[in-house]
Amino acid sequence: MNEGAGSQDPAEKLLLLLGGKWLAAAVSAAASLGLADALSGTPMTLERLAEEIRCDPEALRRLMRVLVGEAIVSLDTNRQYVLTEMGEQLRTEELGPLARFVGSPFSWDPWSSLAEAVRTGEASFTKHHGLPLFEYLDQHDDEAALYQSAIEAFSRREARALAKAFDFSSVRRIADVGGGRGTLLLEVLSKWPHLKGVLLERPTAAAQAEIAFAKAGLADRCEVRVGDFFVDVPQDVDVCVLMHIIHSWDDPTAIGLLRRCSESVGPDGAVLVVEGLVVPDARRDLTNLLDLEMLVLCGPGHERRKPAIRRLLSAAGLRLESTAALTNGVRMMVARPRRN
Repeated sequence: MNEGAGSQDPAEKLLLLLGGKWLAAAVSAAASLGLADALSGTPMTLERLAEEIRCDPEALRRLMRVLVGEAIVSLDTNRQYVLTEMGEQLRTEELGPLARFVGSPFSWDPWSSLAEAVRTGEASFTKHHGLPLFEYLDQHDDEAALYQSAIEAFSRREARALAKAFDFSSVRRIADVGGGRGTLLLEVLSKWPHLKGVLLERPTAAAQAEIAFAKAGLADRCEVRVGDFFVDVPQDVDVCVLMHIIHSWDDPTAIGLLRRCSESVGPDGAVLVVEGLVVPDARRDLTNLLDLEMLVLCGPGHERRKPAIRRLLSAAGLRLESTAALTNGVRMMVARPRRN
């Protein structure tokens, strides 16, 4: 798809955009097949790679042509496929789980009803699967595990950046509300050895987080709770983190959650809100695309501009103290309870 990307022909440009469906499917298929894990540090011929990942060689050749064209892999002088720097990001320990999620039927199929979601403002995920996203995940363990793996891959770099960006030196206890399998707490507690943490999640993710904490030697410093964060926000903490949580909900729901977090940290605590911010102009931006994902998955859930986040915080009795960039387009917003 790279060839002709700079063309001024409007039809060519539109065709390239429409081809994005095929490209996303190709990248997701590569991740699902374990292609990047197989090639990492080990160049292979087509025949050897096909054997390694158990694929039909000729069908794999067709996929590899696309991946070469997108600089995900390259061909060396010995006609072996070599993983590029971008291709390395498709490994399981990087963005591979996110790529698999994007192409999975339970994630992919609702996008076919995007037009209907735009007409109605209602999540097409619910239409396709008969349940809202989080209720569906509660009843489908395999899809829940895939979803949590994708969220973990998406947020891992942000978690590392947050552990460096916020000064936890005077913090005793941190709560990660809706923290998945513990990615954020693993990073923060590893960097700040005096800290203790508490993770609040749904049953499947909570069980996996307990395993992750034990494996990292952090089980004695991190409590895992199963609960509903609209009811059970942990108390007696100095910092509450909401990482990509607010964007899943409409304004009244988000305000209610922020208010509970404000109450849990007390007058001297902090609520850290991590979200992508919609830019004011209409340039191509990952957060704008994620905003459509929220429409498909969650209906009223959406990405917001900074003034809208500020209004939510104010309505919840919080004041925005500072912001810091974590990754491209994603910011950490530090809010503290407003003193009357």
